Amino acid sequence: MIEEIKLTNFKRFKDTIISFNSGRNMLIGENGVGKSSILMAISCVLSGSYSFIEKLGVHTLFNVEVIEEFMKGDKKYSDLPIVEVELFITNDEINHEINGNKNSTGTEKNGLKMRICPNDDLSELITDSLQKTKIFPFEYYNVEFNTFSDRSYSSFRKYPSFIRYSYMDNTKINSKHAMKEFINRIYESKTDRSLRYKINNEYRDLTDQFSNNLYKESILESSDNLKIKLNTQSENSFQDNISVEKSGIFIENLGQGEKTFINTDFMLANSNEDTNVIIIEEPENHLSYLNMHKLIDRIIAVEDEKQTFIATHSNMIASRLDLKNAVFFSESGITKLDNLTLETAKFFEKAPHNNVLNFILSDRALLVEGDAEYILLNEFYKRIHGKEPYNDSVTILSCGGKTFKRYLELAKILNKKVAVITDNDCDYKKNIHKSYSGYETEKIKIFAEEDNNLYTFEVNLYDSNRSFIEEHLANANMTKGVLSYMLKNKAESAFRLLSLFTNDNPDTNIDKFSIPIYIEDAIKWIVN
Repeated sequence: MIEEIKLTNFKRFKDTIISFNSGRNMLIGENGVGKSSILMAISCVLSGSYSFIEKLGVHTLFNVEVIEEFMKGDKKYSDLPIVEVELFITNDEINHEINGNKNSTGTEKNGLKMRICPNDDLSELITDSLQKTKIFPFEYYNVEFNTFSDRSYSSFRKYPSFIRYSYMDNTKINSKHAMKEFINRIYESKTDRSLRYKINNEYRDLTDQFSNNLYKESILESSDNLKIKLNTQSENSFQDNISVEKSGIFIENLGQGEKTFINTDFMLANSNEDTNVIIIEEPENHLSYLNMHKLIDRIIAVEDEKQTFIATHSNMIASRLDLKNAVFFSESGITKLDNLTLETAKFFEKAPHNNVLNFILSDRALLVEGDAEYILLNEFYKRIHGKEPYNDSVTILSCGGKTFKRYLELAKILNKKVAVITDNDCDYKKNIHKSYSGYETEKIKIFAEEDNNLYTFEVNLYDSNRSFIEEHLANANMTKGVLSYMLKNKAESAFRLLSLFTNDNPDTNIDKFSIPIYIEDAIKWIVN
């Protein structure tokens, strides 16, 4: 299994080390923070494929900042940057084919590495290019694949004990190349080599007969000894012309979600015994809620001896596949969530409709207790700061009072700024001061009304805006009073108040509405 990866000047990673779990690894983070680059780096090294690197383009694998720094400097040949990706493989068994000290640690380890470096045989040409041009000499770079014992390898020359892997990129499932690869995998899973030879031979015979019949039956006329015929010269001519049909529909014509599910499910189900690493890019791509559940069950069912790497933006996948397996990527760095308590990880795994990934990906978060607070808080924020929360990289989440501490445990690990807006439930000292005494830090603060008589959100709203609410919300049907109605119909009351903020009626006098002080304090604090 892959124990660790070290990247030097690869993509956005100048000098980065990431350790992995022996089982499942989830890579989570916003777009552009490097999740896909890690999956690419792993597949590049495991593939040993020069053509794969050539297809990607050597120039696309270099760290842009390193190139810019070099070109602004003295541009010495000896200072040319090098790309290196090392995969450290567990030392459960010493494998002499891949074990050695030819790695960045200088110690005996099992492992593989890819190195992209200048071709020393062309040093004079490179030096000349650096002196005469303003472009970086990517053309003069070599790609090398070596084990830590300094043995070279390639996609054609591998050692028996090498890691076997399967890679699925669901973001590219609709490309012709990806679809063709998928169809080929299905075909090859149902046939052995000798049977494929037999099928291809019979296919060539039938197509040859068909081509000849076009002229025998005078459907086509030949002239100048030229004939139009089906091309069957390839040894894979049958395989090159097949598709897959499901319920009478060719797979190319299925919906994107169904293509994604079939493709990923097939790969997981047919990873052979030799495959011990599975790499999946965004398995949730185009999937419905039900198919997402089915796919998660398939991923969970993957054999324990296989190591999986999954990049995802899905709340459901991140939580159901255990947050303790997550590696969080952000602009500020990489954080593993393996220190999360088992109890909290299990909570998020079972909790319905949680927003845990939205929380993890946020820069700063305002956590509220229920739907009523959530409905109004965005408008309160705009009222105070004059702009949408997302303009300040603030995320508002409704997560329920009893789950605050689960999110705050995550916030501590991620060093995230979080404000909790909650009710005192008639006892501020017990429910706020004592209950959250171990959670507040410089970046985590709890905001609640200290007056025990103002025990919940609706009571605070009413107390701060008694005359306004009586004027605009009260009606004859509220026989027990408007506050009683608000307490029994929290979301509906909040929505009615929201409509007053968003209409253009000058008679509303919305400027007279007062946001409760503890909520205003929270909204101001989160951006300070």
